[in-house]
Amino acid sequence: MKIEVVSFTGDSGLADYAVSLARALAARHDASVVTATSLPSRFDAMGFGVFRLFRRSRHYPLDIPRFLAHVLRRRPDWIVLQGPLKFAFLDGLWMRLLRCFGQRAAITVHDVLPHYPRPWSRFSYGFYYRSFDRVIAHSDRARSELAELGISRPVLVVPHGIYDVFKLTGVSREQARRKIGGLADDDFVVLFFGNLEPRKGLMEFLAAARRLAADRHIKFLIAGADYMTPHGKAFGDALALAGAQPNVVLRASRVPFEEVENFFAASDLVALPYLEGTTSGVLKLALAFERPMVATSVGDFPEQVPAGAGQLIDPGARLVDELTAAIQQIRTQQPAYAEGVRHAGAHAQWPDIASKVADHLAKD
Repeated sequence: MKIEVVSFTGDSGLADYAVSLARALAARHDASVVTATSLPSRFDAMGFGVFRLFRRSRHYPLDIPRFLAHVLRRRPDWIVLQGPLKFAFLDGLWMRLLRCFGQRAAITVHDVLPHYPRPWSRFSYGFYYRSFDRVIAHSDRARSELAELGISRPVLVVPHGIYDVFKLTGVSREQARRKIGGLADDDFVVLFFGNLEPRKGLMEFLAAARRLAADRHIKFLIAGADYMTPHGKAFGDALALAGAQPNVVLRASRVPFEEVENFFAASDLVALPYLEGTTSGVLKLALAFERPMVATSVGDFPEQVPAGAGQLIDPGARLVDELTAAIQQIRTQQPAYAEGVRHAGAHAQWPDIASKVADHLAKD
C-alpha cells in the first residue's frame, strides 16, 4: 500500500510519532510523512519519503489547499492523520472533500478532546472523527470515549509505540548526569519531562520535592518548555521558586531532540502525575529507556504501565501523599523495578504496531 502519515507540526510529539510509524510501515509498504517545514533533516534518511508542506499556523489558509492538491496528485491508498491539522471542524470538512474524490483517510486519536476543551469541543471533534474511514486509538478507554462522541465505526486499539528513535548514542547514566549538571552519581533522580503544565501535575510534583527536601540524595529533575506562566502568575512563581531548591534541577526550556536521551539516561524514575490526558509520549520514552515510572490512573496509563515496571497512583486529593510514598518505595526497591521494566516495552514495538495498522487499513 501507498501510505502517507500526516503531522501538521514538524517539531512535536506528533511528528515523532509520525516518523516512527512511517519508519516501521516502510519495511513493507510505500510509506511517507507529510509534515511541516520544521521537521529536522535527520529524518530524511530513515527509509521513507518526506514532504514538508505546512508552515506556521498563520499560513493555514494557504497550506490546506497545498495539502489537498498534494494528496490528489499523489493519490496514496491511505492518508493517516495524527490529530487535527488546526481547526477540528474545518479539518473534518477537508477530509470529507477528499473522500468525495475517493481518497481514503484514517485518524490516529492521541487525545480524544483538547487538553483545554471549549464548550463546542465535543461537537467539533465528534464531527471530525466521523469524517474518516478508519479510526485508531491507543487504549480501550479512548475507544469508549470515542463511542460517547458518536463514533460508531470500528476502532483499532493499538498501543502508542515506544520512542526508541531518541536512543542516539547510548550515553551512560554518569555521562548524562555530567552533561546536565547538578546531579551526583549516587543521587536517586526523579524526572518530570515534557511541556511544563499544571494539567500534568507539575504543582503536585513540586510539592513532593518540598516534602522530600531533607533527603539530599533524592533529586527532582524537571526539563521542558515553560507553559506554567500563561496559566497564572502563581504557577510561574512556583516553578521559579522550585529552581532555587537544592534538591531540584530545573531546565525550563524546550529540550532539543539530540539531548532528550540525556535526561532519561540520567534518571532513575520517571514521574507522570497527570491530572488529565488520553496518552503521553513521555511514558513511551520511559519504556524505551527502560526507566520505572510512577503515573496517575488517567488516560491509557492503567493499560500501558506494565506490571512490575512502576506504580499507578490516584490523581485525587491525596495525589501528593501517594506520589511521595511511591518515590520512596521505588527507591528502596530500585533493583526489582529496574528488572521489571527491562522488557516492559515489548508490547509496544513499532513493527507490531505498523502491522496492525496496515491490516486495519486493508480491511474492506
